[in-house]
Amino acid sequence: MKTIRIFFIALCGLVLLSGLTPVRAMEVIATLDPTEVHISAFYNGTTVAVSGVIPADTEAVIRIIGQRENVHAKEKGKVGGVLWMNIKDITFENVPGTFILLTSEKLKDMVDSPDSTIGFAAVKNEVTILPESEDKDFLYGEFVKLKKKQNLFLEDTSGITYGTDPEGNRTISANLPIPPMMKPGSYDIEIMAVRDGKVVGQENLKLKVREIGLPKKLSELAFQHSLLYGIMAVVIAVLAGLLMGVIFKGKGGGAH
Repeated sequence: MKTIRIFFIALCGLVLLSGLTPVRAMEVIATLDPTEVHISAFYNGTTVAVSGVIPADTEAVIRIIGQRENVHAKEKGKVGGVLWMNIKDITFENVPGTFILLTSEKLKDMVDSPDSTIGFAAVKNEVTILPESEDKDFLYGEFVKLKKKQNLFLEDTSGITYGTDPEGNRTISANLPIPPMMKPGSYDIEIMAVRDGKVVGQENLKLKVREIGLPKKLSELAFQHSLLYGIMAVVIAVLAGLLMGVIFKGKGGGAH
């Protein structure tokens, strides 16, 4: 009798639990258009459209992270207090070639925090600067400034437009900039929903950037036939110099 009673209680518990709505992870749904960018002879950068839905009461973060690479640079300084010259080699290891971040003013303090796992501080924590004796904060700051001038590092707090769908979720749309100097390759596009400083949902998309036409032919020539490419580059440089000389001579230029 006691066994039957325990079984009955357990069965009732299962029935009650089956009627409850299961707890689901917060969903982020996003699409990318186009999913592939072509670099042609007259390519000067473009944009791709990101659209999607995030949970209500969240803010969106859209991020492009390029392939990791090692960057070698020269640190300049005054020699003898007079001449500016290259004085040492600096290597930045494990840096993304591109880092573009779209967010909102509400998230700016969180994203810019030194403890951020989303913004430039997150990249800095993953970068190694050699030699290790160098001032990492200063050199990384200068590196970011250079990347920003090339439009390869970017933070925009006004690039996302919000709306509401019939179910009360937030819709998002943005034109994600693809700068001219962005290298061919495969890029991760991350769309995150943030609430109370925490990422509560995320969608990952892929963007391919590839060369077509003349840029593709030149790239293949440079990598597959480097000697011929070098000879052609020298010949073109010489011909360009001769042409400029003829043009200026025809205009009456020259030393007097």
